[in-house]
Formats: sequence, structure tokens, C-alpha cells
Amino acid sequence: MTVLSTTYPATSAAHDRCPWCGTLISRARFLEIQTKIRDEEKKKLVEMETNMRKQLQIEAATIRNQAQEETERKFKPLIEQAEQQRKKELNEQRLLLQKDKDQALLKERGGFARVRENYQKKLNEMQRQLDNKTANELGDGAEIDLLELLRETFLDDRITRIKKGEPGADILHEVLYKGETCGRIITDSKSRQSWQTSYVKKLRQDQLDAEAEYAVLSTTIFPSGKKELCIEDGVIVASPARIPHIVQLLRKAIIDMHVRGLSMKERDDKKSRLYTFMTSSRYAQHFQEAQKLTRDMLDLDVDEQRQHSNMWKKRGSLMKTMERVLREIDTEISGILEGEEEPS
Repeated sequence: MTVLSTTYPATSAAHDRCPWCGTLISRARFLEIQTKIRDEEKKKLVEMETNMRKQLQIEAATIRNQAQEETERKFKPLIEQAEQQRKKELNEQRLLLQKDKDQALLKERGGFARVRENYQKKLNEMQRQLDNKTANELGDGAEIDLLELLRETFLDDRITRIKKGEPGADILHEVLYKGETCGRIITDSKSRQSWQTSYVKKLRQDQLDAEAEYAVLSTTIFPSGKKELCIEDGVIVASPARIPHIVQLLRKAIIDMHVRGLSMKERDDKKSRLYTFMTSSRYAQHFQEAQKLTRDMLDLDVDEQRQHSNMWKKRGSLMKTMERVLREIDTEISGILEGEEEPS
């Protein structure tokens, strides 16, 4: 601040002393200097206030950052714990939704299968009435169809039909490996309106008499509460649509066990585990998927003339998917045949 000197002699009304040097100056000059001093002091005061404000802002920001860091340090474990809990809950909800979706899909597939099965039964019954055939005549037709299907599918094996009146099953399938018989599969075909346990008992005895590794009953009628595929007294009971693939699995098992030279005990154990897999929901799901892919391929054949340019690509994709599904089944079978023996 500027302080006017009081040591200078008095001046006239028209003159004043210079605040800086004390010399006589005019009143106007004095006022000009005084104004300039006030402006400079005001400027310095503004600068001081600005600097103080900046300094206070810096100090406040530093305190705020320190407080934020301290808060984050204290609450970081709680935040991480809350985030882990949130992820866990989301994962549980996702699993529940996926489970509900899978159950709904399986329920829907089961509903479709039941409807298809009912329609198939009605269709078979109508066909019987239309043809007015006896049960034996119907059985003969189904037996011949199955015989031809097996012969077309397994060209390297010896497949013969047992004549009517001779003891034994309808079809004897000799599995050949390097030109020699390494196992037998017997197959019966039944086309009846009701299930009888005598079918299984007879086929089981035929299996023992033929010294066959496996016995398969092809039928559209099943024991109460069962359908598509089941094991009755060691006999595989299956719908006609499943017979080729089941025989293919059994044939693979026979050849694998023959090549490995397994003992009877080891073969019985492998057979038991094989039956467990074949009657599992995992196998049923694979087979249903393969059936769907087969139907899709047949649908593609129908539309091929209209969409010829894209059909081969789609068919190839479906074939690869079906091969993957069947490979998964083969992998399961190989795991059973080649895995370690389970403890008794």
C-alpha cells in the first residue's frame, strides 16, 4: 500500500507531493499517480487472490484424491466381493434358464414322438385292415423287409433267413472278420397288436442254441411303460427304425472284442456296459438327433429340383453333423470296450 509522506513542507493548493519521490507535482499529476497506484495495488490483490484460489483448489483436489484413494482402498474388497456374487447369481440364473430350455425342448420332442408313435400305430392298424392280412402274413412281410435291409447294409457279412418250421430265430447274422466268422447276431421280427413275454423267452433260447453273442427283437409293440428300445432278459427289443444302427453297434463290438481276444468274463462285462449305454437318455438323444437329420436330408431331396444350387451344400452340412453325432456314439462305445474294467 502507498503511504503519503508527511515530512515534506506544506504545499499550495495547486500542488502536491509525489507519493514516490516527494517532489512537487501538479494536482492533476498527483491524482494520476494516485490512481495508477490504486490500480497496481488492485491488480496485485487480484493476482494474490487468484494464486490463493489456485493453491486452495490444488490442496482441495489433493485432499479429495487422497480421500477417494483411501475410500477405494477400504471398499475395494467389498466391491470385488459384490461383483463376484453378482457374477455367481448371473451364472446360476443362466444355468436355470438353460435347464428350463433343455427340459422344454425334451418335453416338446417327447410330445412329437408320442404323437408320431400314435399315428404310426393307427397307420399300421389301418394298413392291416386294408390288406386284410393275418398276423403270420404280416410277420413274413416285415421279416423279409428286415432281411433285405440288413443284407444291403452289411454286405461283408453272411445273413440268412431261417425257414419256417425250422428251429431258431427269423434271421441269422454271421459277422465276418477277414473272411471268417467272429460272432453271431440273431434277429426276430414281430408284427403284432399286443406284447407277449413269450417273444423274448423264445428268442433268448434261440440265442443260446445258436451260440449267438446278441439277440435282437424288431417290433412296434413294447412291454408296458417302454418304447423304442429296451433290454428284456438279455434280448434287445427295438423299433424297426433302430435295427440297422443297433446291429451296426453290435457288429463293431463283436469285431473289437474278437480282435482284442477278450475272455468270456470280460465280454460279459463289456456287453453289460454296452446295454447300459444303449438304453441311456444320452444315446436316445443322439439317435433322435440323427433321425431328425435323416428326415431333413429326405426333405432336401424333395426340394432339390427347386433349389438345386444350394441343396448339396446343405446336405453336406447335415451329413457332417450326423457323422459327428454317430462318431460321438462310437466314441462312447469305444470307451466302454477299451476302458478299464469296473470293480465288481
